[in-house]
Amino acid sequence: MGTKWRLPSIDIALTVAAFLLVAMGLSIVYSATTVPGQHEGLWAKQLLWFGFALAAACLAAAIHYRLYDTFAYILYGISILLLVAVLGFGTSAMGAKRWLELGPIKFQPSELAKIATVFVLARRFDDRNLDLRRIRDWLPPLLITLVPFALVAKEPDLGTSLSFPVILVAMYFWAGMPPGHLLLGLSPVFNVALFFLTGSLLWFAAGFAVLLGAVRPKLSTLLLAVAVNGAVAYAVPHLWDQLHDYQKRRIETFLNPGQDPHGAGYQIIQSKIAIGSGGLVGKGFLRGTQKGLAFLPMRHTDFIYSVVGEELGLLGALTVVILYAVVILRGYRLALQARNGFASLMAVGLVSALFYHIIVNIMMTIGWAPVTGLPLPLLSYGGTALIVNCIQLGLLQNVAIRRQEY
Repeated sequence: MGTKWRLPSIDIALTVAAFLLVAMGLSIVYSATTVPGQHEGLWAKQLLWFGFALAAACLAAAIHYRLYDTFAYILYGISILLLVAVLGFGTSAMGAKRWLELGPIKFQPSELAKIATVFVLARRFDDRNLDLRRIRDWLPPLLITLVPFALVAKEPDLGTSLSFPVILVAMYFWAGMPPGHLLLGLSPVFNVALFFLTGSLLWFAAGFAVLLGAVRPKLSTLLLAVAVNGAVAYAVPHLWDQLHDYQKRRIETFLNPGQDPHGAGYQIIQSKIAIGSGGLVGKGFLRGTQKGLAFLPMRHTDFIYSVVGEELGLLGALTVVILYAVVILRGYRLALQARNGFASLMAVGLVSALFYHIIVNIMMTIGWAPVTGLPLPLLSYGGTALIVNCIQLGLLQNVAIRRQEY
C-alpha cells in the first residue's frame, strides 16, 4: 500500500481570518482608488502582489524553522547591509530614504529586517542557561536590536523603527526576564513619556525610586539603570531639537490636533470625520464622501481604516478588529503550544511585530496616536508590506505544522 498523503496541520482559524482581511483590503483599496485621476487601478496591482505574497507565505511555511535558526545571523547580517545601502543609495520620497530599487522591484529593507531580527533574537534567547537578570545575558540582545533600530530611525522612519524595541520587550518577557527587571529596562521610555506629558522630571524620579525599592537590583544593574536614565534625561531636550520639523509637528498635533487644522492636523481631523460619519452601518461600499471628494489623504495606504469606518460603519470597523484579534490570539496560542524553544520565541516576536503595526495604525486613524506612516497589515496598499506580512503568517503556520516537534 502506498503512503497516505495528509494535509499539513495548519491553523485554520488563522488562515481564514488572514484571507478575509486580505479580501477586505483588496475591496477597500479598490474603493479608495476610484477617485478619477488619483491612483486608479492600484487594486489590480495589489492583487498581483497578493499572488507573490501567497507564494512567499507557502515557501516560508514549508521550509523547516530549524533552517531559519541555523542561518539567523547570516540573514540578520544581510538585512543590516541592506539597511546601510538604503541610507547610501535608497530612493527618496517625502523627505525620507526608505526604499531600494533593483530594476523593476522596489522594496523596503526595514520590513525584512524585522523578520531577521526576530530570528536572531529567538536563537539568542533559546538557551536554557540564560539568566536575564545578568547583564551579560540581556545586553547582547539589546545591542542586536539597537543596530536596525538606529538605521531605520536614520532613514527616517520612526514608526517602523519603534517596532524593534517592541519585538525585543515581548521576547525578553517570553524568554523569562522577571517583570520587575523588564520595567527597569523600560524605565527610559517612561522617563521620556513623563517628560513630554508633565514637563518635569520629578514624577519620573519618584516612580523610579519606588521601582528600585521593589526590584532591588544588583549594584551593577542599579548603577547602569541610574546612568542610562540620567543620560536620557539630559539628552531628550537635545534630541527634540534634532527632530525634523514634520516629526515635531506630528507629536504636537497628536497632543492638540486643532492647533493646525489645515496643516499637520488635517489628516487626523479628516480621518476622524470619515470614521464618525460612517455611523453604525456606514455609507455603503464606494459611497464614502470624505474618500470620494479626496478630502482624506493616503486613504489607500496609512488611512485605509478610515475608509472602512466611513463606508462600512462601526460594524465593519469592529469586524476588522475581531479578525485581527483572531490572528493575534492564534499566533500567541501557537507560541504556547510549540515545544521547540526557537519556534515558540519566533512566533512571539512575529506576532508582537504584527500587533504593534495594527494597534498603532488604528489608534492613529482615530487620533489616539501620532501619525507615524505605518500601513495597516494585510489591508493597506503596498507590495513589500503585504509580502512581509504574509511571510510572517507563513512562519506562524510553520510553527503550527511542527508544533509537536522538540
